[in-house]
Amino acid sequence: MRRSVFKAIKTVLAALSIVAVLSVALILEPAVKIYGYAELDVNRLNNIKKSLVIYGNNGASRLETADFTPIDRLNEYTIDAFLSAEDKRFYDHEGIDYARILSAVITDVKDRSFSQGASTITQQLIKNSHLSNQKNLSRKIQEIRLSRAVERIYGKKDILEMYLNILYFGNGIYGIGNAARNFFGKNVEKLSVKESAMLASIINNPTRYNPYNNYENLNKRTDLILKMMRSNGKLSETQYEHALAEQITIKAMSLYDKYKYFVMDEACKILGCTEEYLLHGNIKIYCNCDFDLQSKIANCLSRFDARCLQVIVIENNSGRIIAHEAKYDGDPCNIIRSPGSTIKPIVCYAPALEKGLILPITPILDEKTNFGDYKPSNYKNKYNGWVSCKYALKESLNIPAVKLLDYVGLDYAKEFASKMGIATSEDEGLSLALGGMKYGVTLKQLASAYSIFARGGMKKDCSYIKAIYMDDKLIYSAPENSEKVMSEDTAYFINEMLNECAKTGTAKRLNAKDFVLAAKTGTVGNDKGNTDAYCIAYTPDHTIGVHVMQTDGNITGGGMPTNIAKELIMSDIIRDKTFDIPSNIVKMDIDAIQYHNDQKIVAAKKSLPKKDRLTASFSSDRLPQPADERSDYEKGLEFFDMNNFTIVDSFGD
Repeated sequence: MRRSVFKAIKTVLAALSIVAVLSVALILEPAVKIYGYAELDVNRLNNIKKSLVIYGNNGASRLETADFTPIDRLNEYTIDAFLSAEDKRFYDHEGIDYARILSAVITDVKDRSFSQGASTITQQLIKNSHLSNQKNLSRKIQEIRLSRAVERIYGKKDILEMYLNILYFGNGIYGIGNAARNFFGKNVEKLSVKESAMLASIINNPTRYNPYNNYENLNKRTDLILKMMRSNGKLSETQYEHALAEQITIKAMSLYDKYKYFVMDEACKILGCTEEYLLHGNIKIYCNCDFDLQSKIANCLSRFDARCLQVIVIENNSGRIIAHEAKYDGDPCNIIRSPGSTIKPIVCYAPALEKGLILPITPILDEKTNFGDYKPSNYKNKYNGWVSCKYALKESLNIPAVKLLDYVGLDYAKEFASKMGIATSEDEGLSLALGGMKYGVTLKQLASAYSIFARGGMKKDCSYIKAIYMDDKLIYSAPENSEKVMSEDTAYFINEMLNECAKTGTAKRLNAKDFVLAAKTGTVGNDKGNTDAYCIAYTPDHTIGVHVMQTDGNITGGGMPTNIAKELIMSDIIRDKTFDIPSNIVKMDIDAIQYHNDQKIVAAKKSLPKKDRLTASFSSDRLPQPADERSDYEKGLEFFDMNNFTIVDSFGD
């Protein structure tokens, strides 16, 4: 009886095993359709042979190309380096190296991790051309199915050729031909054995083995790959020793590499595609890059040292971004940081001006103030008593900024900022006045918002790209639309206030002498020191944004960022043109004695001596009256004299 039961169990288990094996075989068979699973798209693979070309603003100079490199141009040892590093049994398997998978599984079980990839070159080609980078069982099964399908259609040489042209080498570089030119300044057929091993090293982890800032890591992995090549019989002992001893010089990064990042990022968003598709879609992009200015910015930044340095220049009239350089190791497109005090004109002063609550001359009380549980403070806990709104902004005082945001109302200020392109939907506290944001902003968003002031309140979509062609057919042209988001008066008053900031305020190093330059600085920090610093400066023609990201806590907006802005503005941006003054802006004298003693805005009598007068700007419908005819508005913002409020940290802009 026991034997018969045991025999039955064995039969059932055997049957189940057969079913399991057949099920796996069916799942991994690409000819079997599975709902929701990707199917092989040969067009994606064939498109790898197509290229991307980016042209500068004159339509002649190339900014970047992603040219296809035929495998016949490569030396045998270059191919051997990649095979030794990534797939030494490439010519022996049919897309899947089952022995390698088994070895990886055993290693993972022993290490109790899932670190072993075991992907063949064919699998990597599929992953880069068809699938996401998600690590899950479903994606792995699809990768295996598609890899088997590829091997049934293409020969090994074609697969290897496509793989080498779709590889990412970091620093915005795709394809072995581009990598050889960018890193070594030579064509692929001129690569040495060690240079070939270096390129094969980089693709394992482009950040860890970045030639520009992780050369030691790269050298160690290069030595390891050279050993593999020797062990695989691809190098003799003499060749191995010679390669080890070779001294490699890494070519300096192109001046325009970072602008390319921004162009490609914008193009992907416009077309709704991946970078890989963009690089191999037979696409031509005409961008707004001013090569001369971009070169000057790159050279300027080379003289400053920080974790990250960014400069963007916008042509105000057109909204074209004519330069954007970043001295930064990674992808600079999505650097999102707190804007610090550069947010004050956007969420505090401009909304208050637009609502008719203040003018630049309006007095506001700067004193220690608590706003419920929020207890901000000025830089070094210094308070100035009654000051004008113009003075408060040019000196970047914190208490007045928070008072204005509180009086304007958070909802109104956030809506106003949104119209200017600054998203604050997740920010609910008054700390927004000082840059306290959940997500922060990009430098492009910040500079684009300031360019609205320069345009008299008109918003334009600021862009890197003029036009995109695919297969020589126009598929995108940058729109030239504009939208009014604030009154001319509001924009003018901000320009006037920030002109004073560039003359005598936190951006005084710009030394603005005439009404041709406005600026605002910002500094962000914590209890360990300052981390970010900004200077956003603009003329009627251009807006320039400078962002410095540091770790030592010594930077301020009025320091390095302003020095960089000054060097670039004075040499390339400043023109004789001044800001337009709206027709309903009126300059009038007020009684300085009543203003300073009683915080009252009163029109100066004709008999008042010059020494007792102050000249200020007003809208024609909001002119100050003589003393006996004053409205509540001209009495000043006395409601700001609150003792039960408080503010955030100030970082010395």
